Amino acid sequence: MTVVPRAVPLAESGGPPARVRPRLVGEFAVLAMLLVGYDWVRRFASVREAVALAHGRAILHAEAGLHVQVERISNDWLTGHHDLADLAAGYYQFIHLTAALSVLAALYIWRPAAYPRARNALVLTNVVGLIVYALYPTAPPRLLPHAGFFDSVTAVFGTPNAPSADQYGALPSLHLAWATWVAVVGAALVSRRALRWLLWLYPVMTGCVVVATANHYVVDVFTGVALGLAATWVTGALPVWRHRRTSGQAAGPAVPGDDRASTRT
Repeated sequence: MTVVPRAVPLAESGGPPARVRPRLVGEFAVLAMLLVGYDWVRRFASVREAVALAHGRAILHAEAGLHVQVERISNDWLTGHHDLADLAAGYYQFIHLTAALSVLAALYIWRPAAYPRARNALVLTNVVGLIVYALYPTAPPRLLPHAGFFDSVTAVFGTPNAPSADQYGALPSLHLAWATWVAVVGAALVSRRALRWLLWLYPVMTGCVVVATANHYVVDVFTGVALGLAATWVTGALPVWRHRRTSGQAAGPAVPGDDRASTRT
């Protein structure tokens, strides 16, 4: 009698296990916890308004001592170009969340093995940001009384000036932390070098916008970038770049946790 061998699944044969996408219920639970933390910090924002304003003035004073006036010069220039100011306000208001969620969704669909680490990195940036906001609230330039900054975002969208964790959380800039995350993680999704360069230009553009619109100081930009890089490194979401052995092929990123990363040459 001929015995037909049973097909052994790859996971049973010692090969790499099948990758399963995390359940959306759990992902929404993580989001809910972040919102709870945000509300907890916002609850104390009005109480520490004077402290936040003092911290903002201290940053401007320190920069003046170093002869750094990037915030004022860029804000004055943008204010004189109304169409660009409107575009910058829209960029600040909408691109931040849209870009991050788009990359996160792309990872969930096409790189499910790499998704958990990337999601953890994004969550970590928010957790660290909220902790700093609670311990060291900082008002952005646009909220400093008599400082002479024009608030283009409020002028275009009518954002209320009621105290909140968002408004007194200038340091570090989560816009830059998220933009850095998008550049680092998004670069692992694309193979074309031109697209990777565009992704790396995204945090540069974001840094220019958040400073020119008087929503952040220069120090916020650098600390935001540092937070984004540190979060991707700590969580293992930082792509490992590998060189092709075949001559003439461009180098590409190996996504941590991706099965295909281990087979790349």
